[in-house]
Amino acid sequence: MGMTQSITKENLINKAREVFTSNTLQGFSHWKNTDYKFIAPSNKEYVFQWLWDTAFHAIVLSHFDNDWAKEEILNLLKGQGEDGFIPHIIFWGENKKLPHWAYIESMISVRPRTSSITQPPVLGMTIEKIYEKDHDKEFLKKTVDKIALHHKWLLDNRDNDQDGLISIISPNESGMDELPVFQVAANYTGEKTAMLHYTYRKGDFKNYRHKFNSKKILELDYFNVEELLFNTIFIESTRSISRLYLELDKQEESDYFKNVADNCENSLLTKCWDENDEIFYSLYSNNEKMAKVKTVASLVPLLLDGLNGDKIDKLVNNHLLNENEFWTPYPFPSVAKNEPYYYPNETPSYKIKLLWRGPTWISTNWLIIKGLRKHGYNAIADGVVLRMLQMIEREGFREYYNPETGAGYRRENFGWSTLLIDLL
Repeated sequence: MGMTQSITKENLINKAREVFTSNTLQGFSHWKNTDYKFIAPSNKEYVFQWLWDTAFHAIVLSHFDNDWAKEEILNLLKGQGEDGFIPHIIFWGENKKLPHWAYIESMISVRPRTSSITQPPVLGMTIEKIYEKDHDKEFLKKTVDKIALHHKWLLDNRDNDQDGLISIISPNESGMDELPVFQVAANYTGEKTAMLHYTYRKGDFKNYRHKFNSKKILELDYFNVEELLFNTIFIESTRSISRLYLELDKQEESDYFKNVADNCENSLLTKCWDENDEIFYSLYSNNEKMAKVKTVASLVPLLLDGLNGDKIDKLVNNHLLNENEFWTPYPFPSVAKNEPYYYPNETPSYKIKLLWRGPTWISTNWLIIKGLRKHGYNAIADGVVLRMLQMIEREGFREYYNPETGAGYRRENFGWSTLLIDLL
């Protein structure tokens, strides 16, 4: 697709390299007895290693430094538990002060080393992308089994009803911390900032009390969300694992993960589709109620192979291209315009920060554009990428953007906003 006049892919790659270099942190970890080196999402505030940020950074790196991409993944996997669990954050750096929330999202400890919750499992998709560049089977041997074990951990610990859909136990596991879906699931429909923060955090306090025992937490049913984005990524990454096992001549493992992906996809396409609203919603509680709020996650199932026919047509034409919902000047807002929760601007400085309540994020755009292209909506996809180019050319790689004006907000030189490179 075409570029704007003053920006080229080469320019963007050079800028991404600068961002990644400035956000790289390294040292020696005594608790793991190993050197560490990783790209933090930002060199302010977000100075630890996040799961899905690392996966996205590595995807971008695969375009210009595949060895560096591999190092990012291998460093993240140093924090994996013996049971396969991969935490959403590794707190590398012995001397860095930990934020207060690190203690809420981790097992009781004088100083947590990792969080005790996870994040969307993008790693299968990532290592497939890396492998496509150089067909390095030694890298696959070091990574596929570990990532597959994490998927098995999710199936064993987060699918109490055995329908193939994975439950999350904290809003932070979705990667979209304050998405309105989670206040709907918690039965608070107000907009008072302090109450919203309590609503999003109260499950985390309970998880802490129950020592992050997933099965017990899901049985107690106080926060149990079969979330759309998390499960769509789980399906796609599981398909990647299945294909990569074939590259290693492991037919049995490949078949197993293909069946897992098919089962989860079938459940999502059947259970999460609302016939009246003609859109996807996340499910919550053991009764699998629909969290009826239209968010960017409602569009992410576009990424699925099995989405077809009426559903895809209605999702694109009635919602994605609807100017009252997601078709803003700089798509795609994290909350549909006609939802009462939609707030496109930056949170005022005098308020506690609330994220994912309107602004456009490059990570979710990346997922949706991949889906549009997969299903042949190339003109729409290219149009959105052009608007993203204009936005980034003007504002730089920001954490998120105003969907109406394109204004960039919060952290500058934010790592995953370089995902634009993968879409060109």
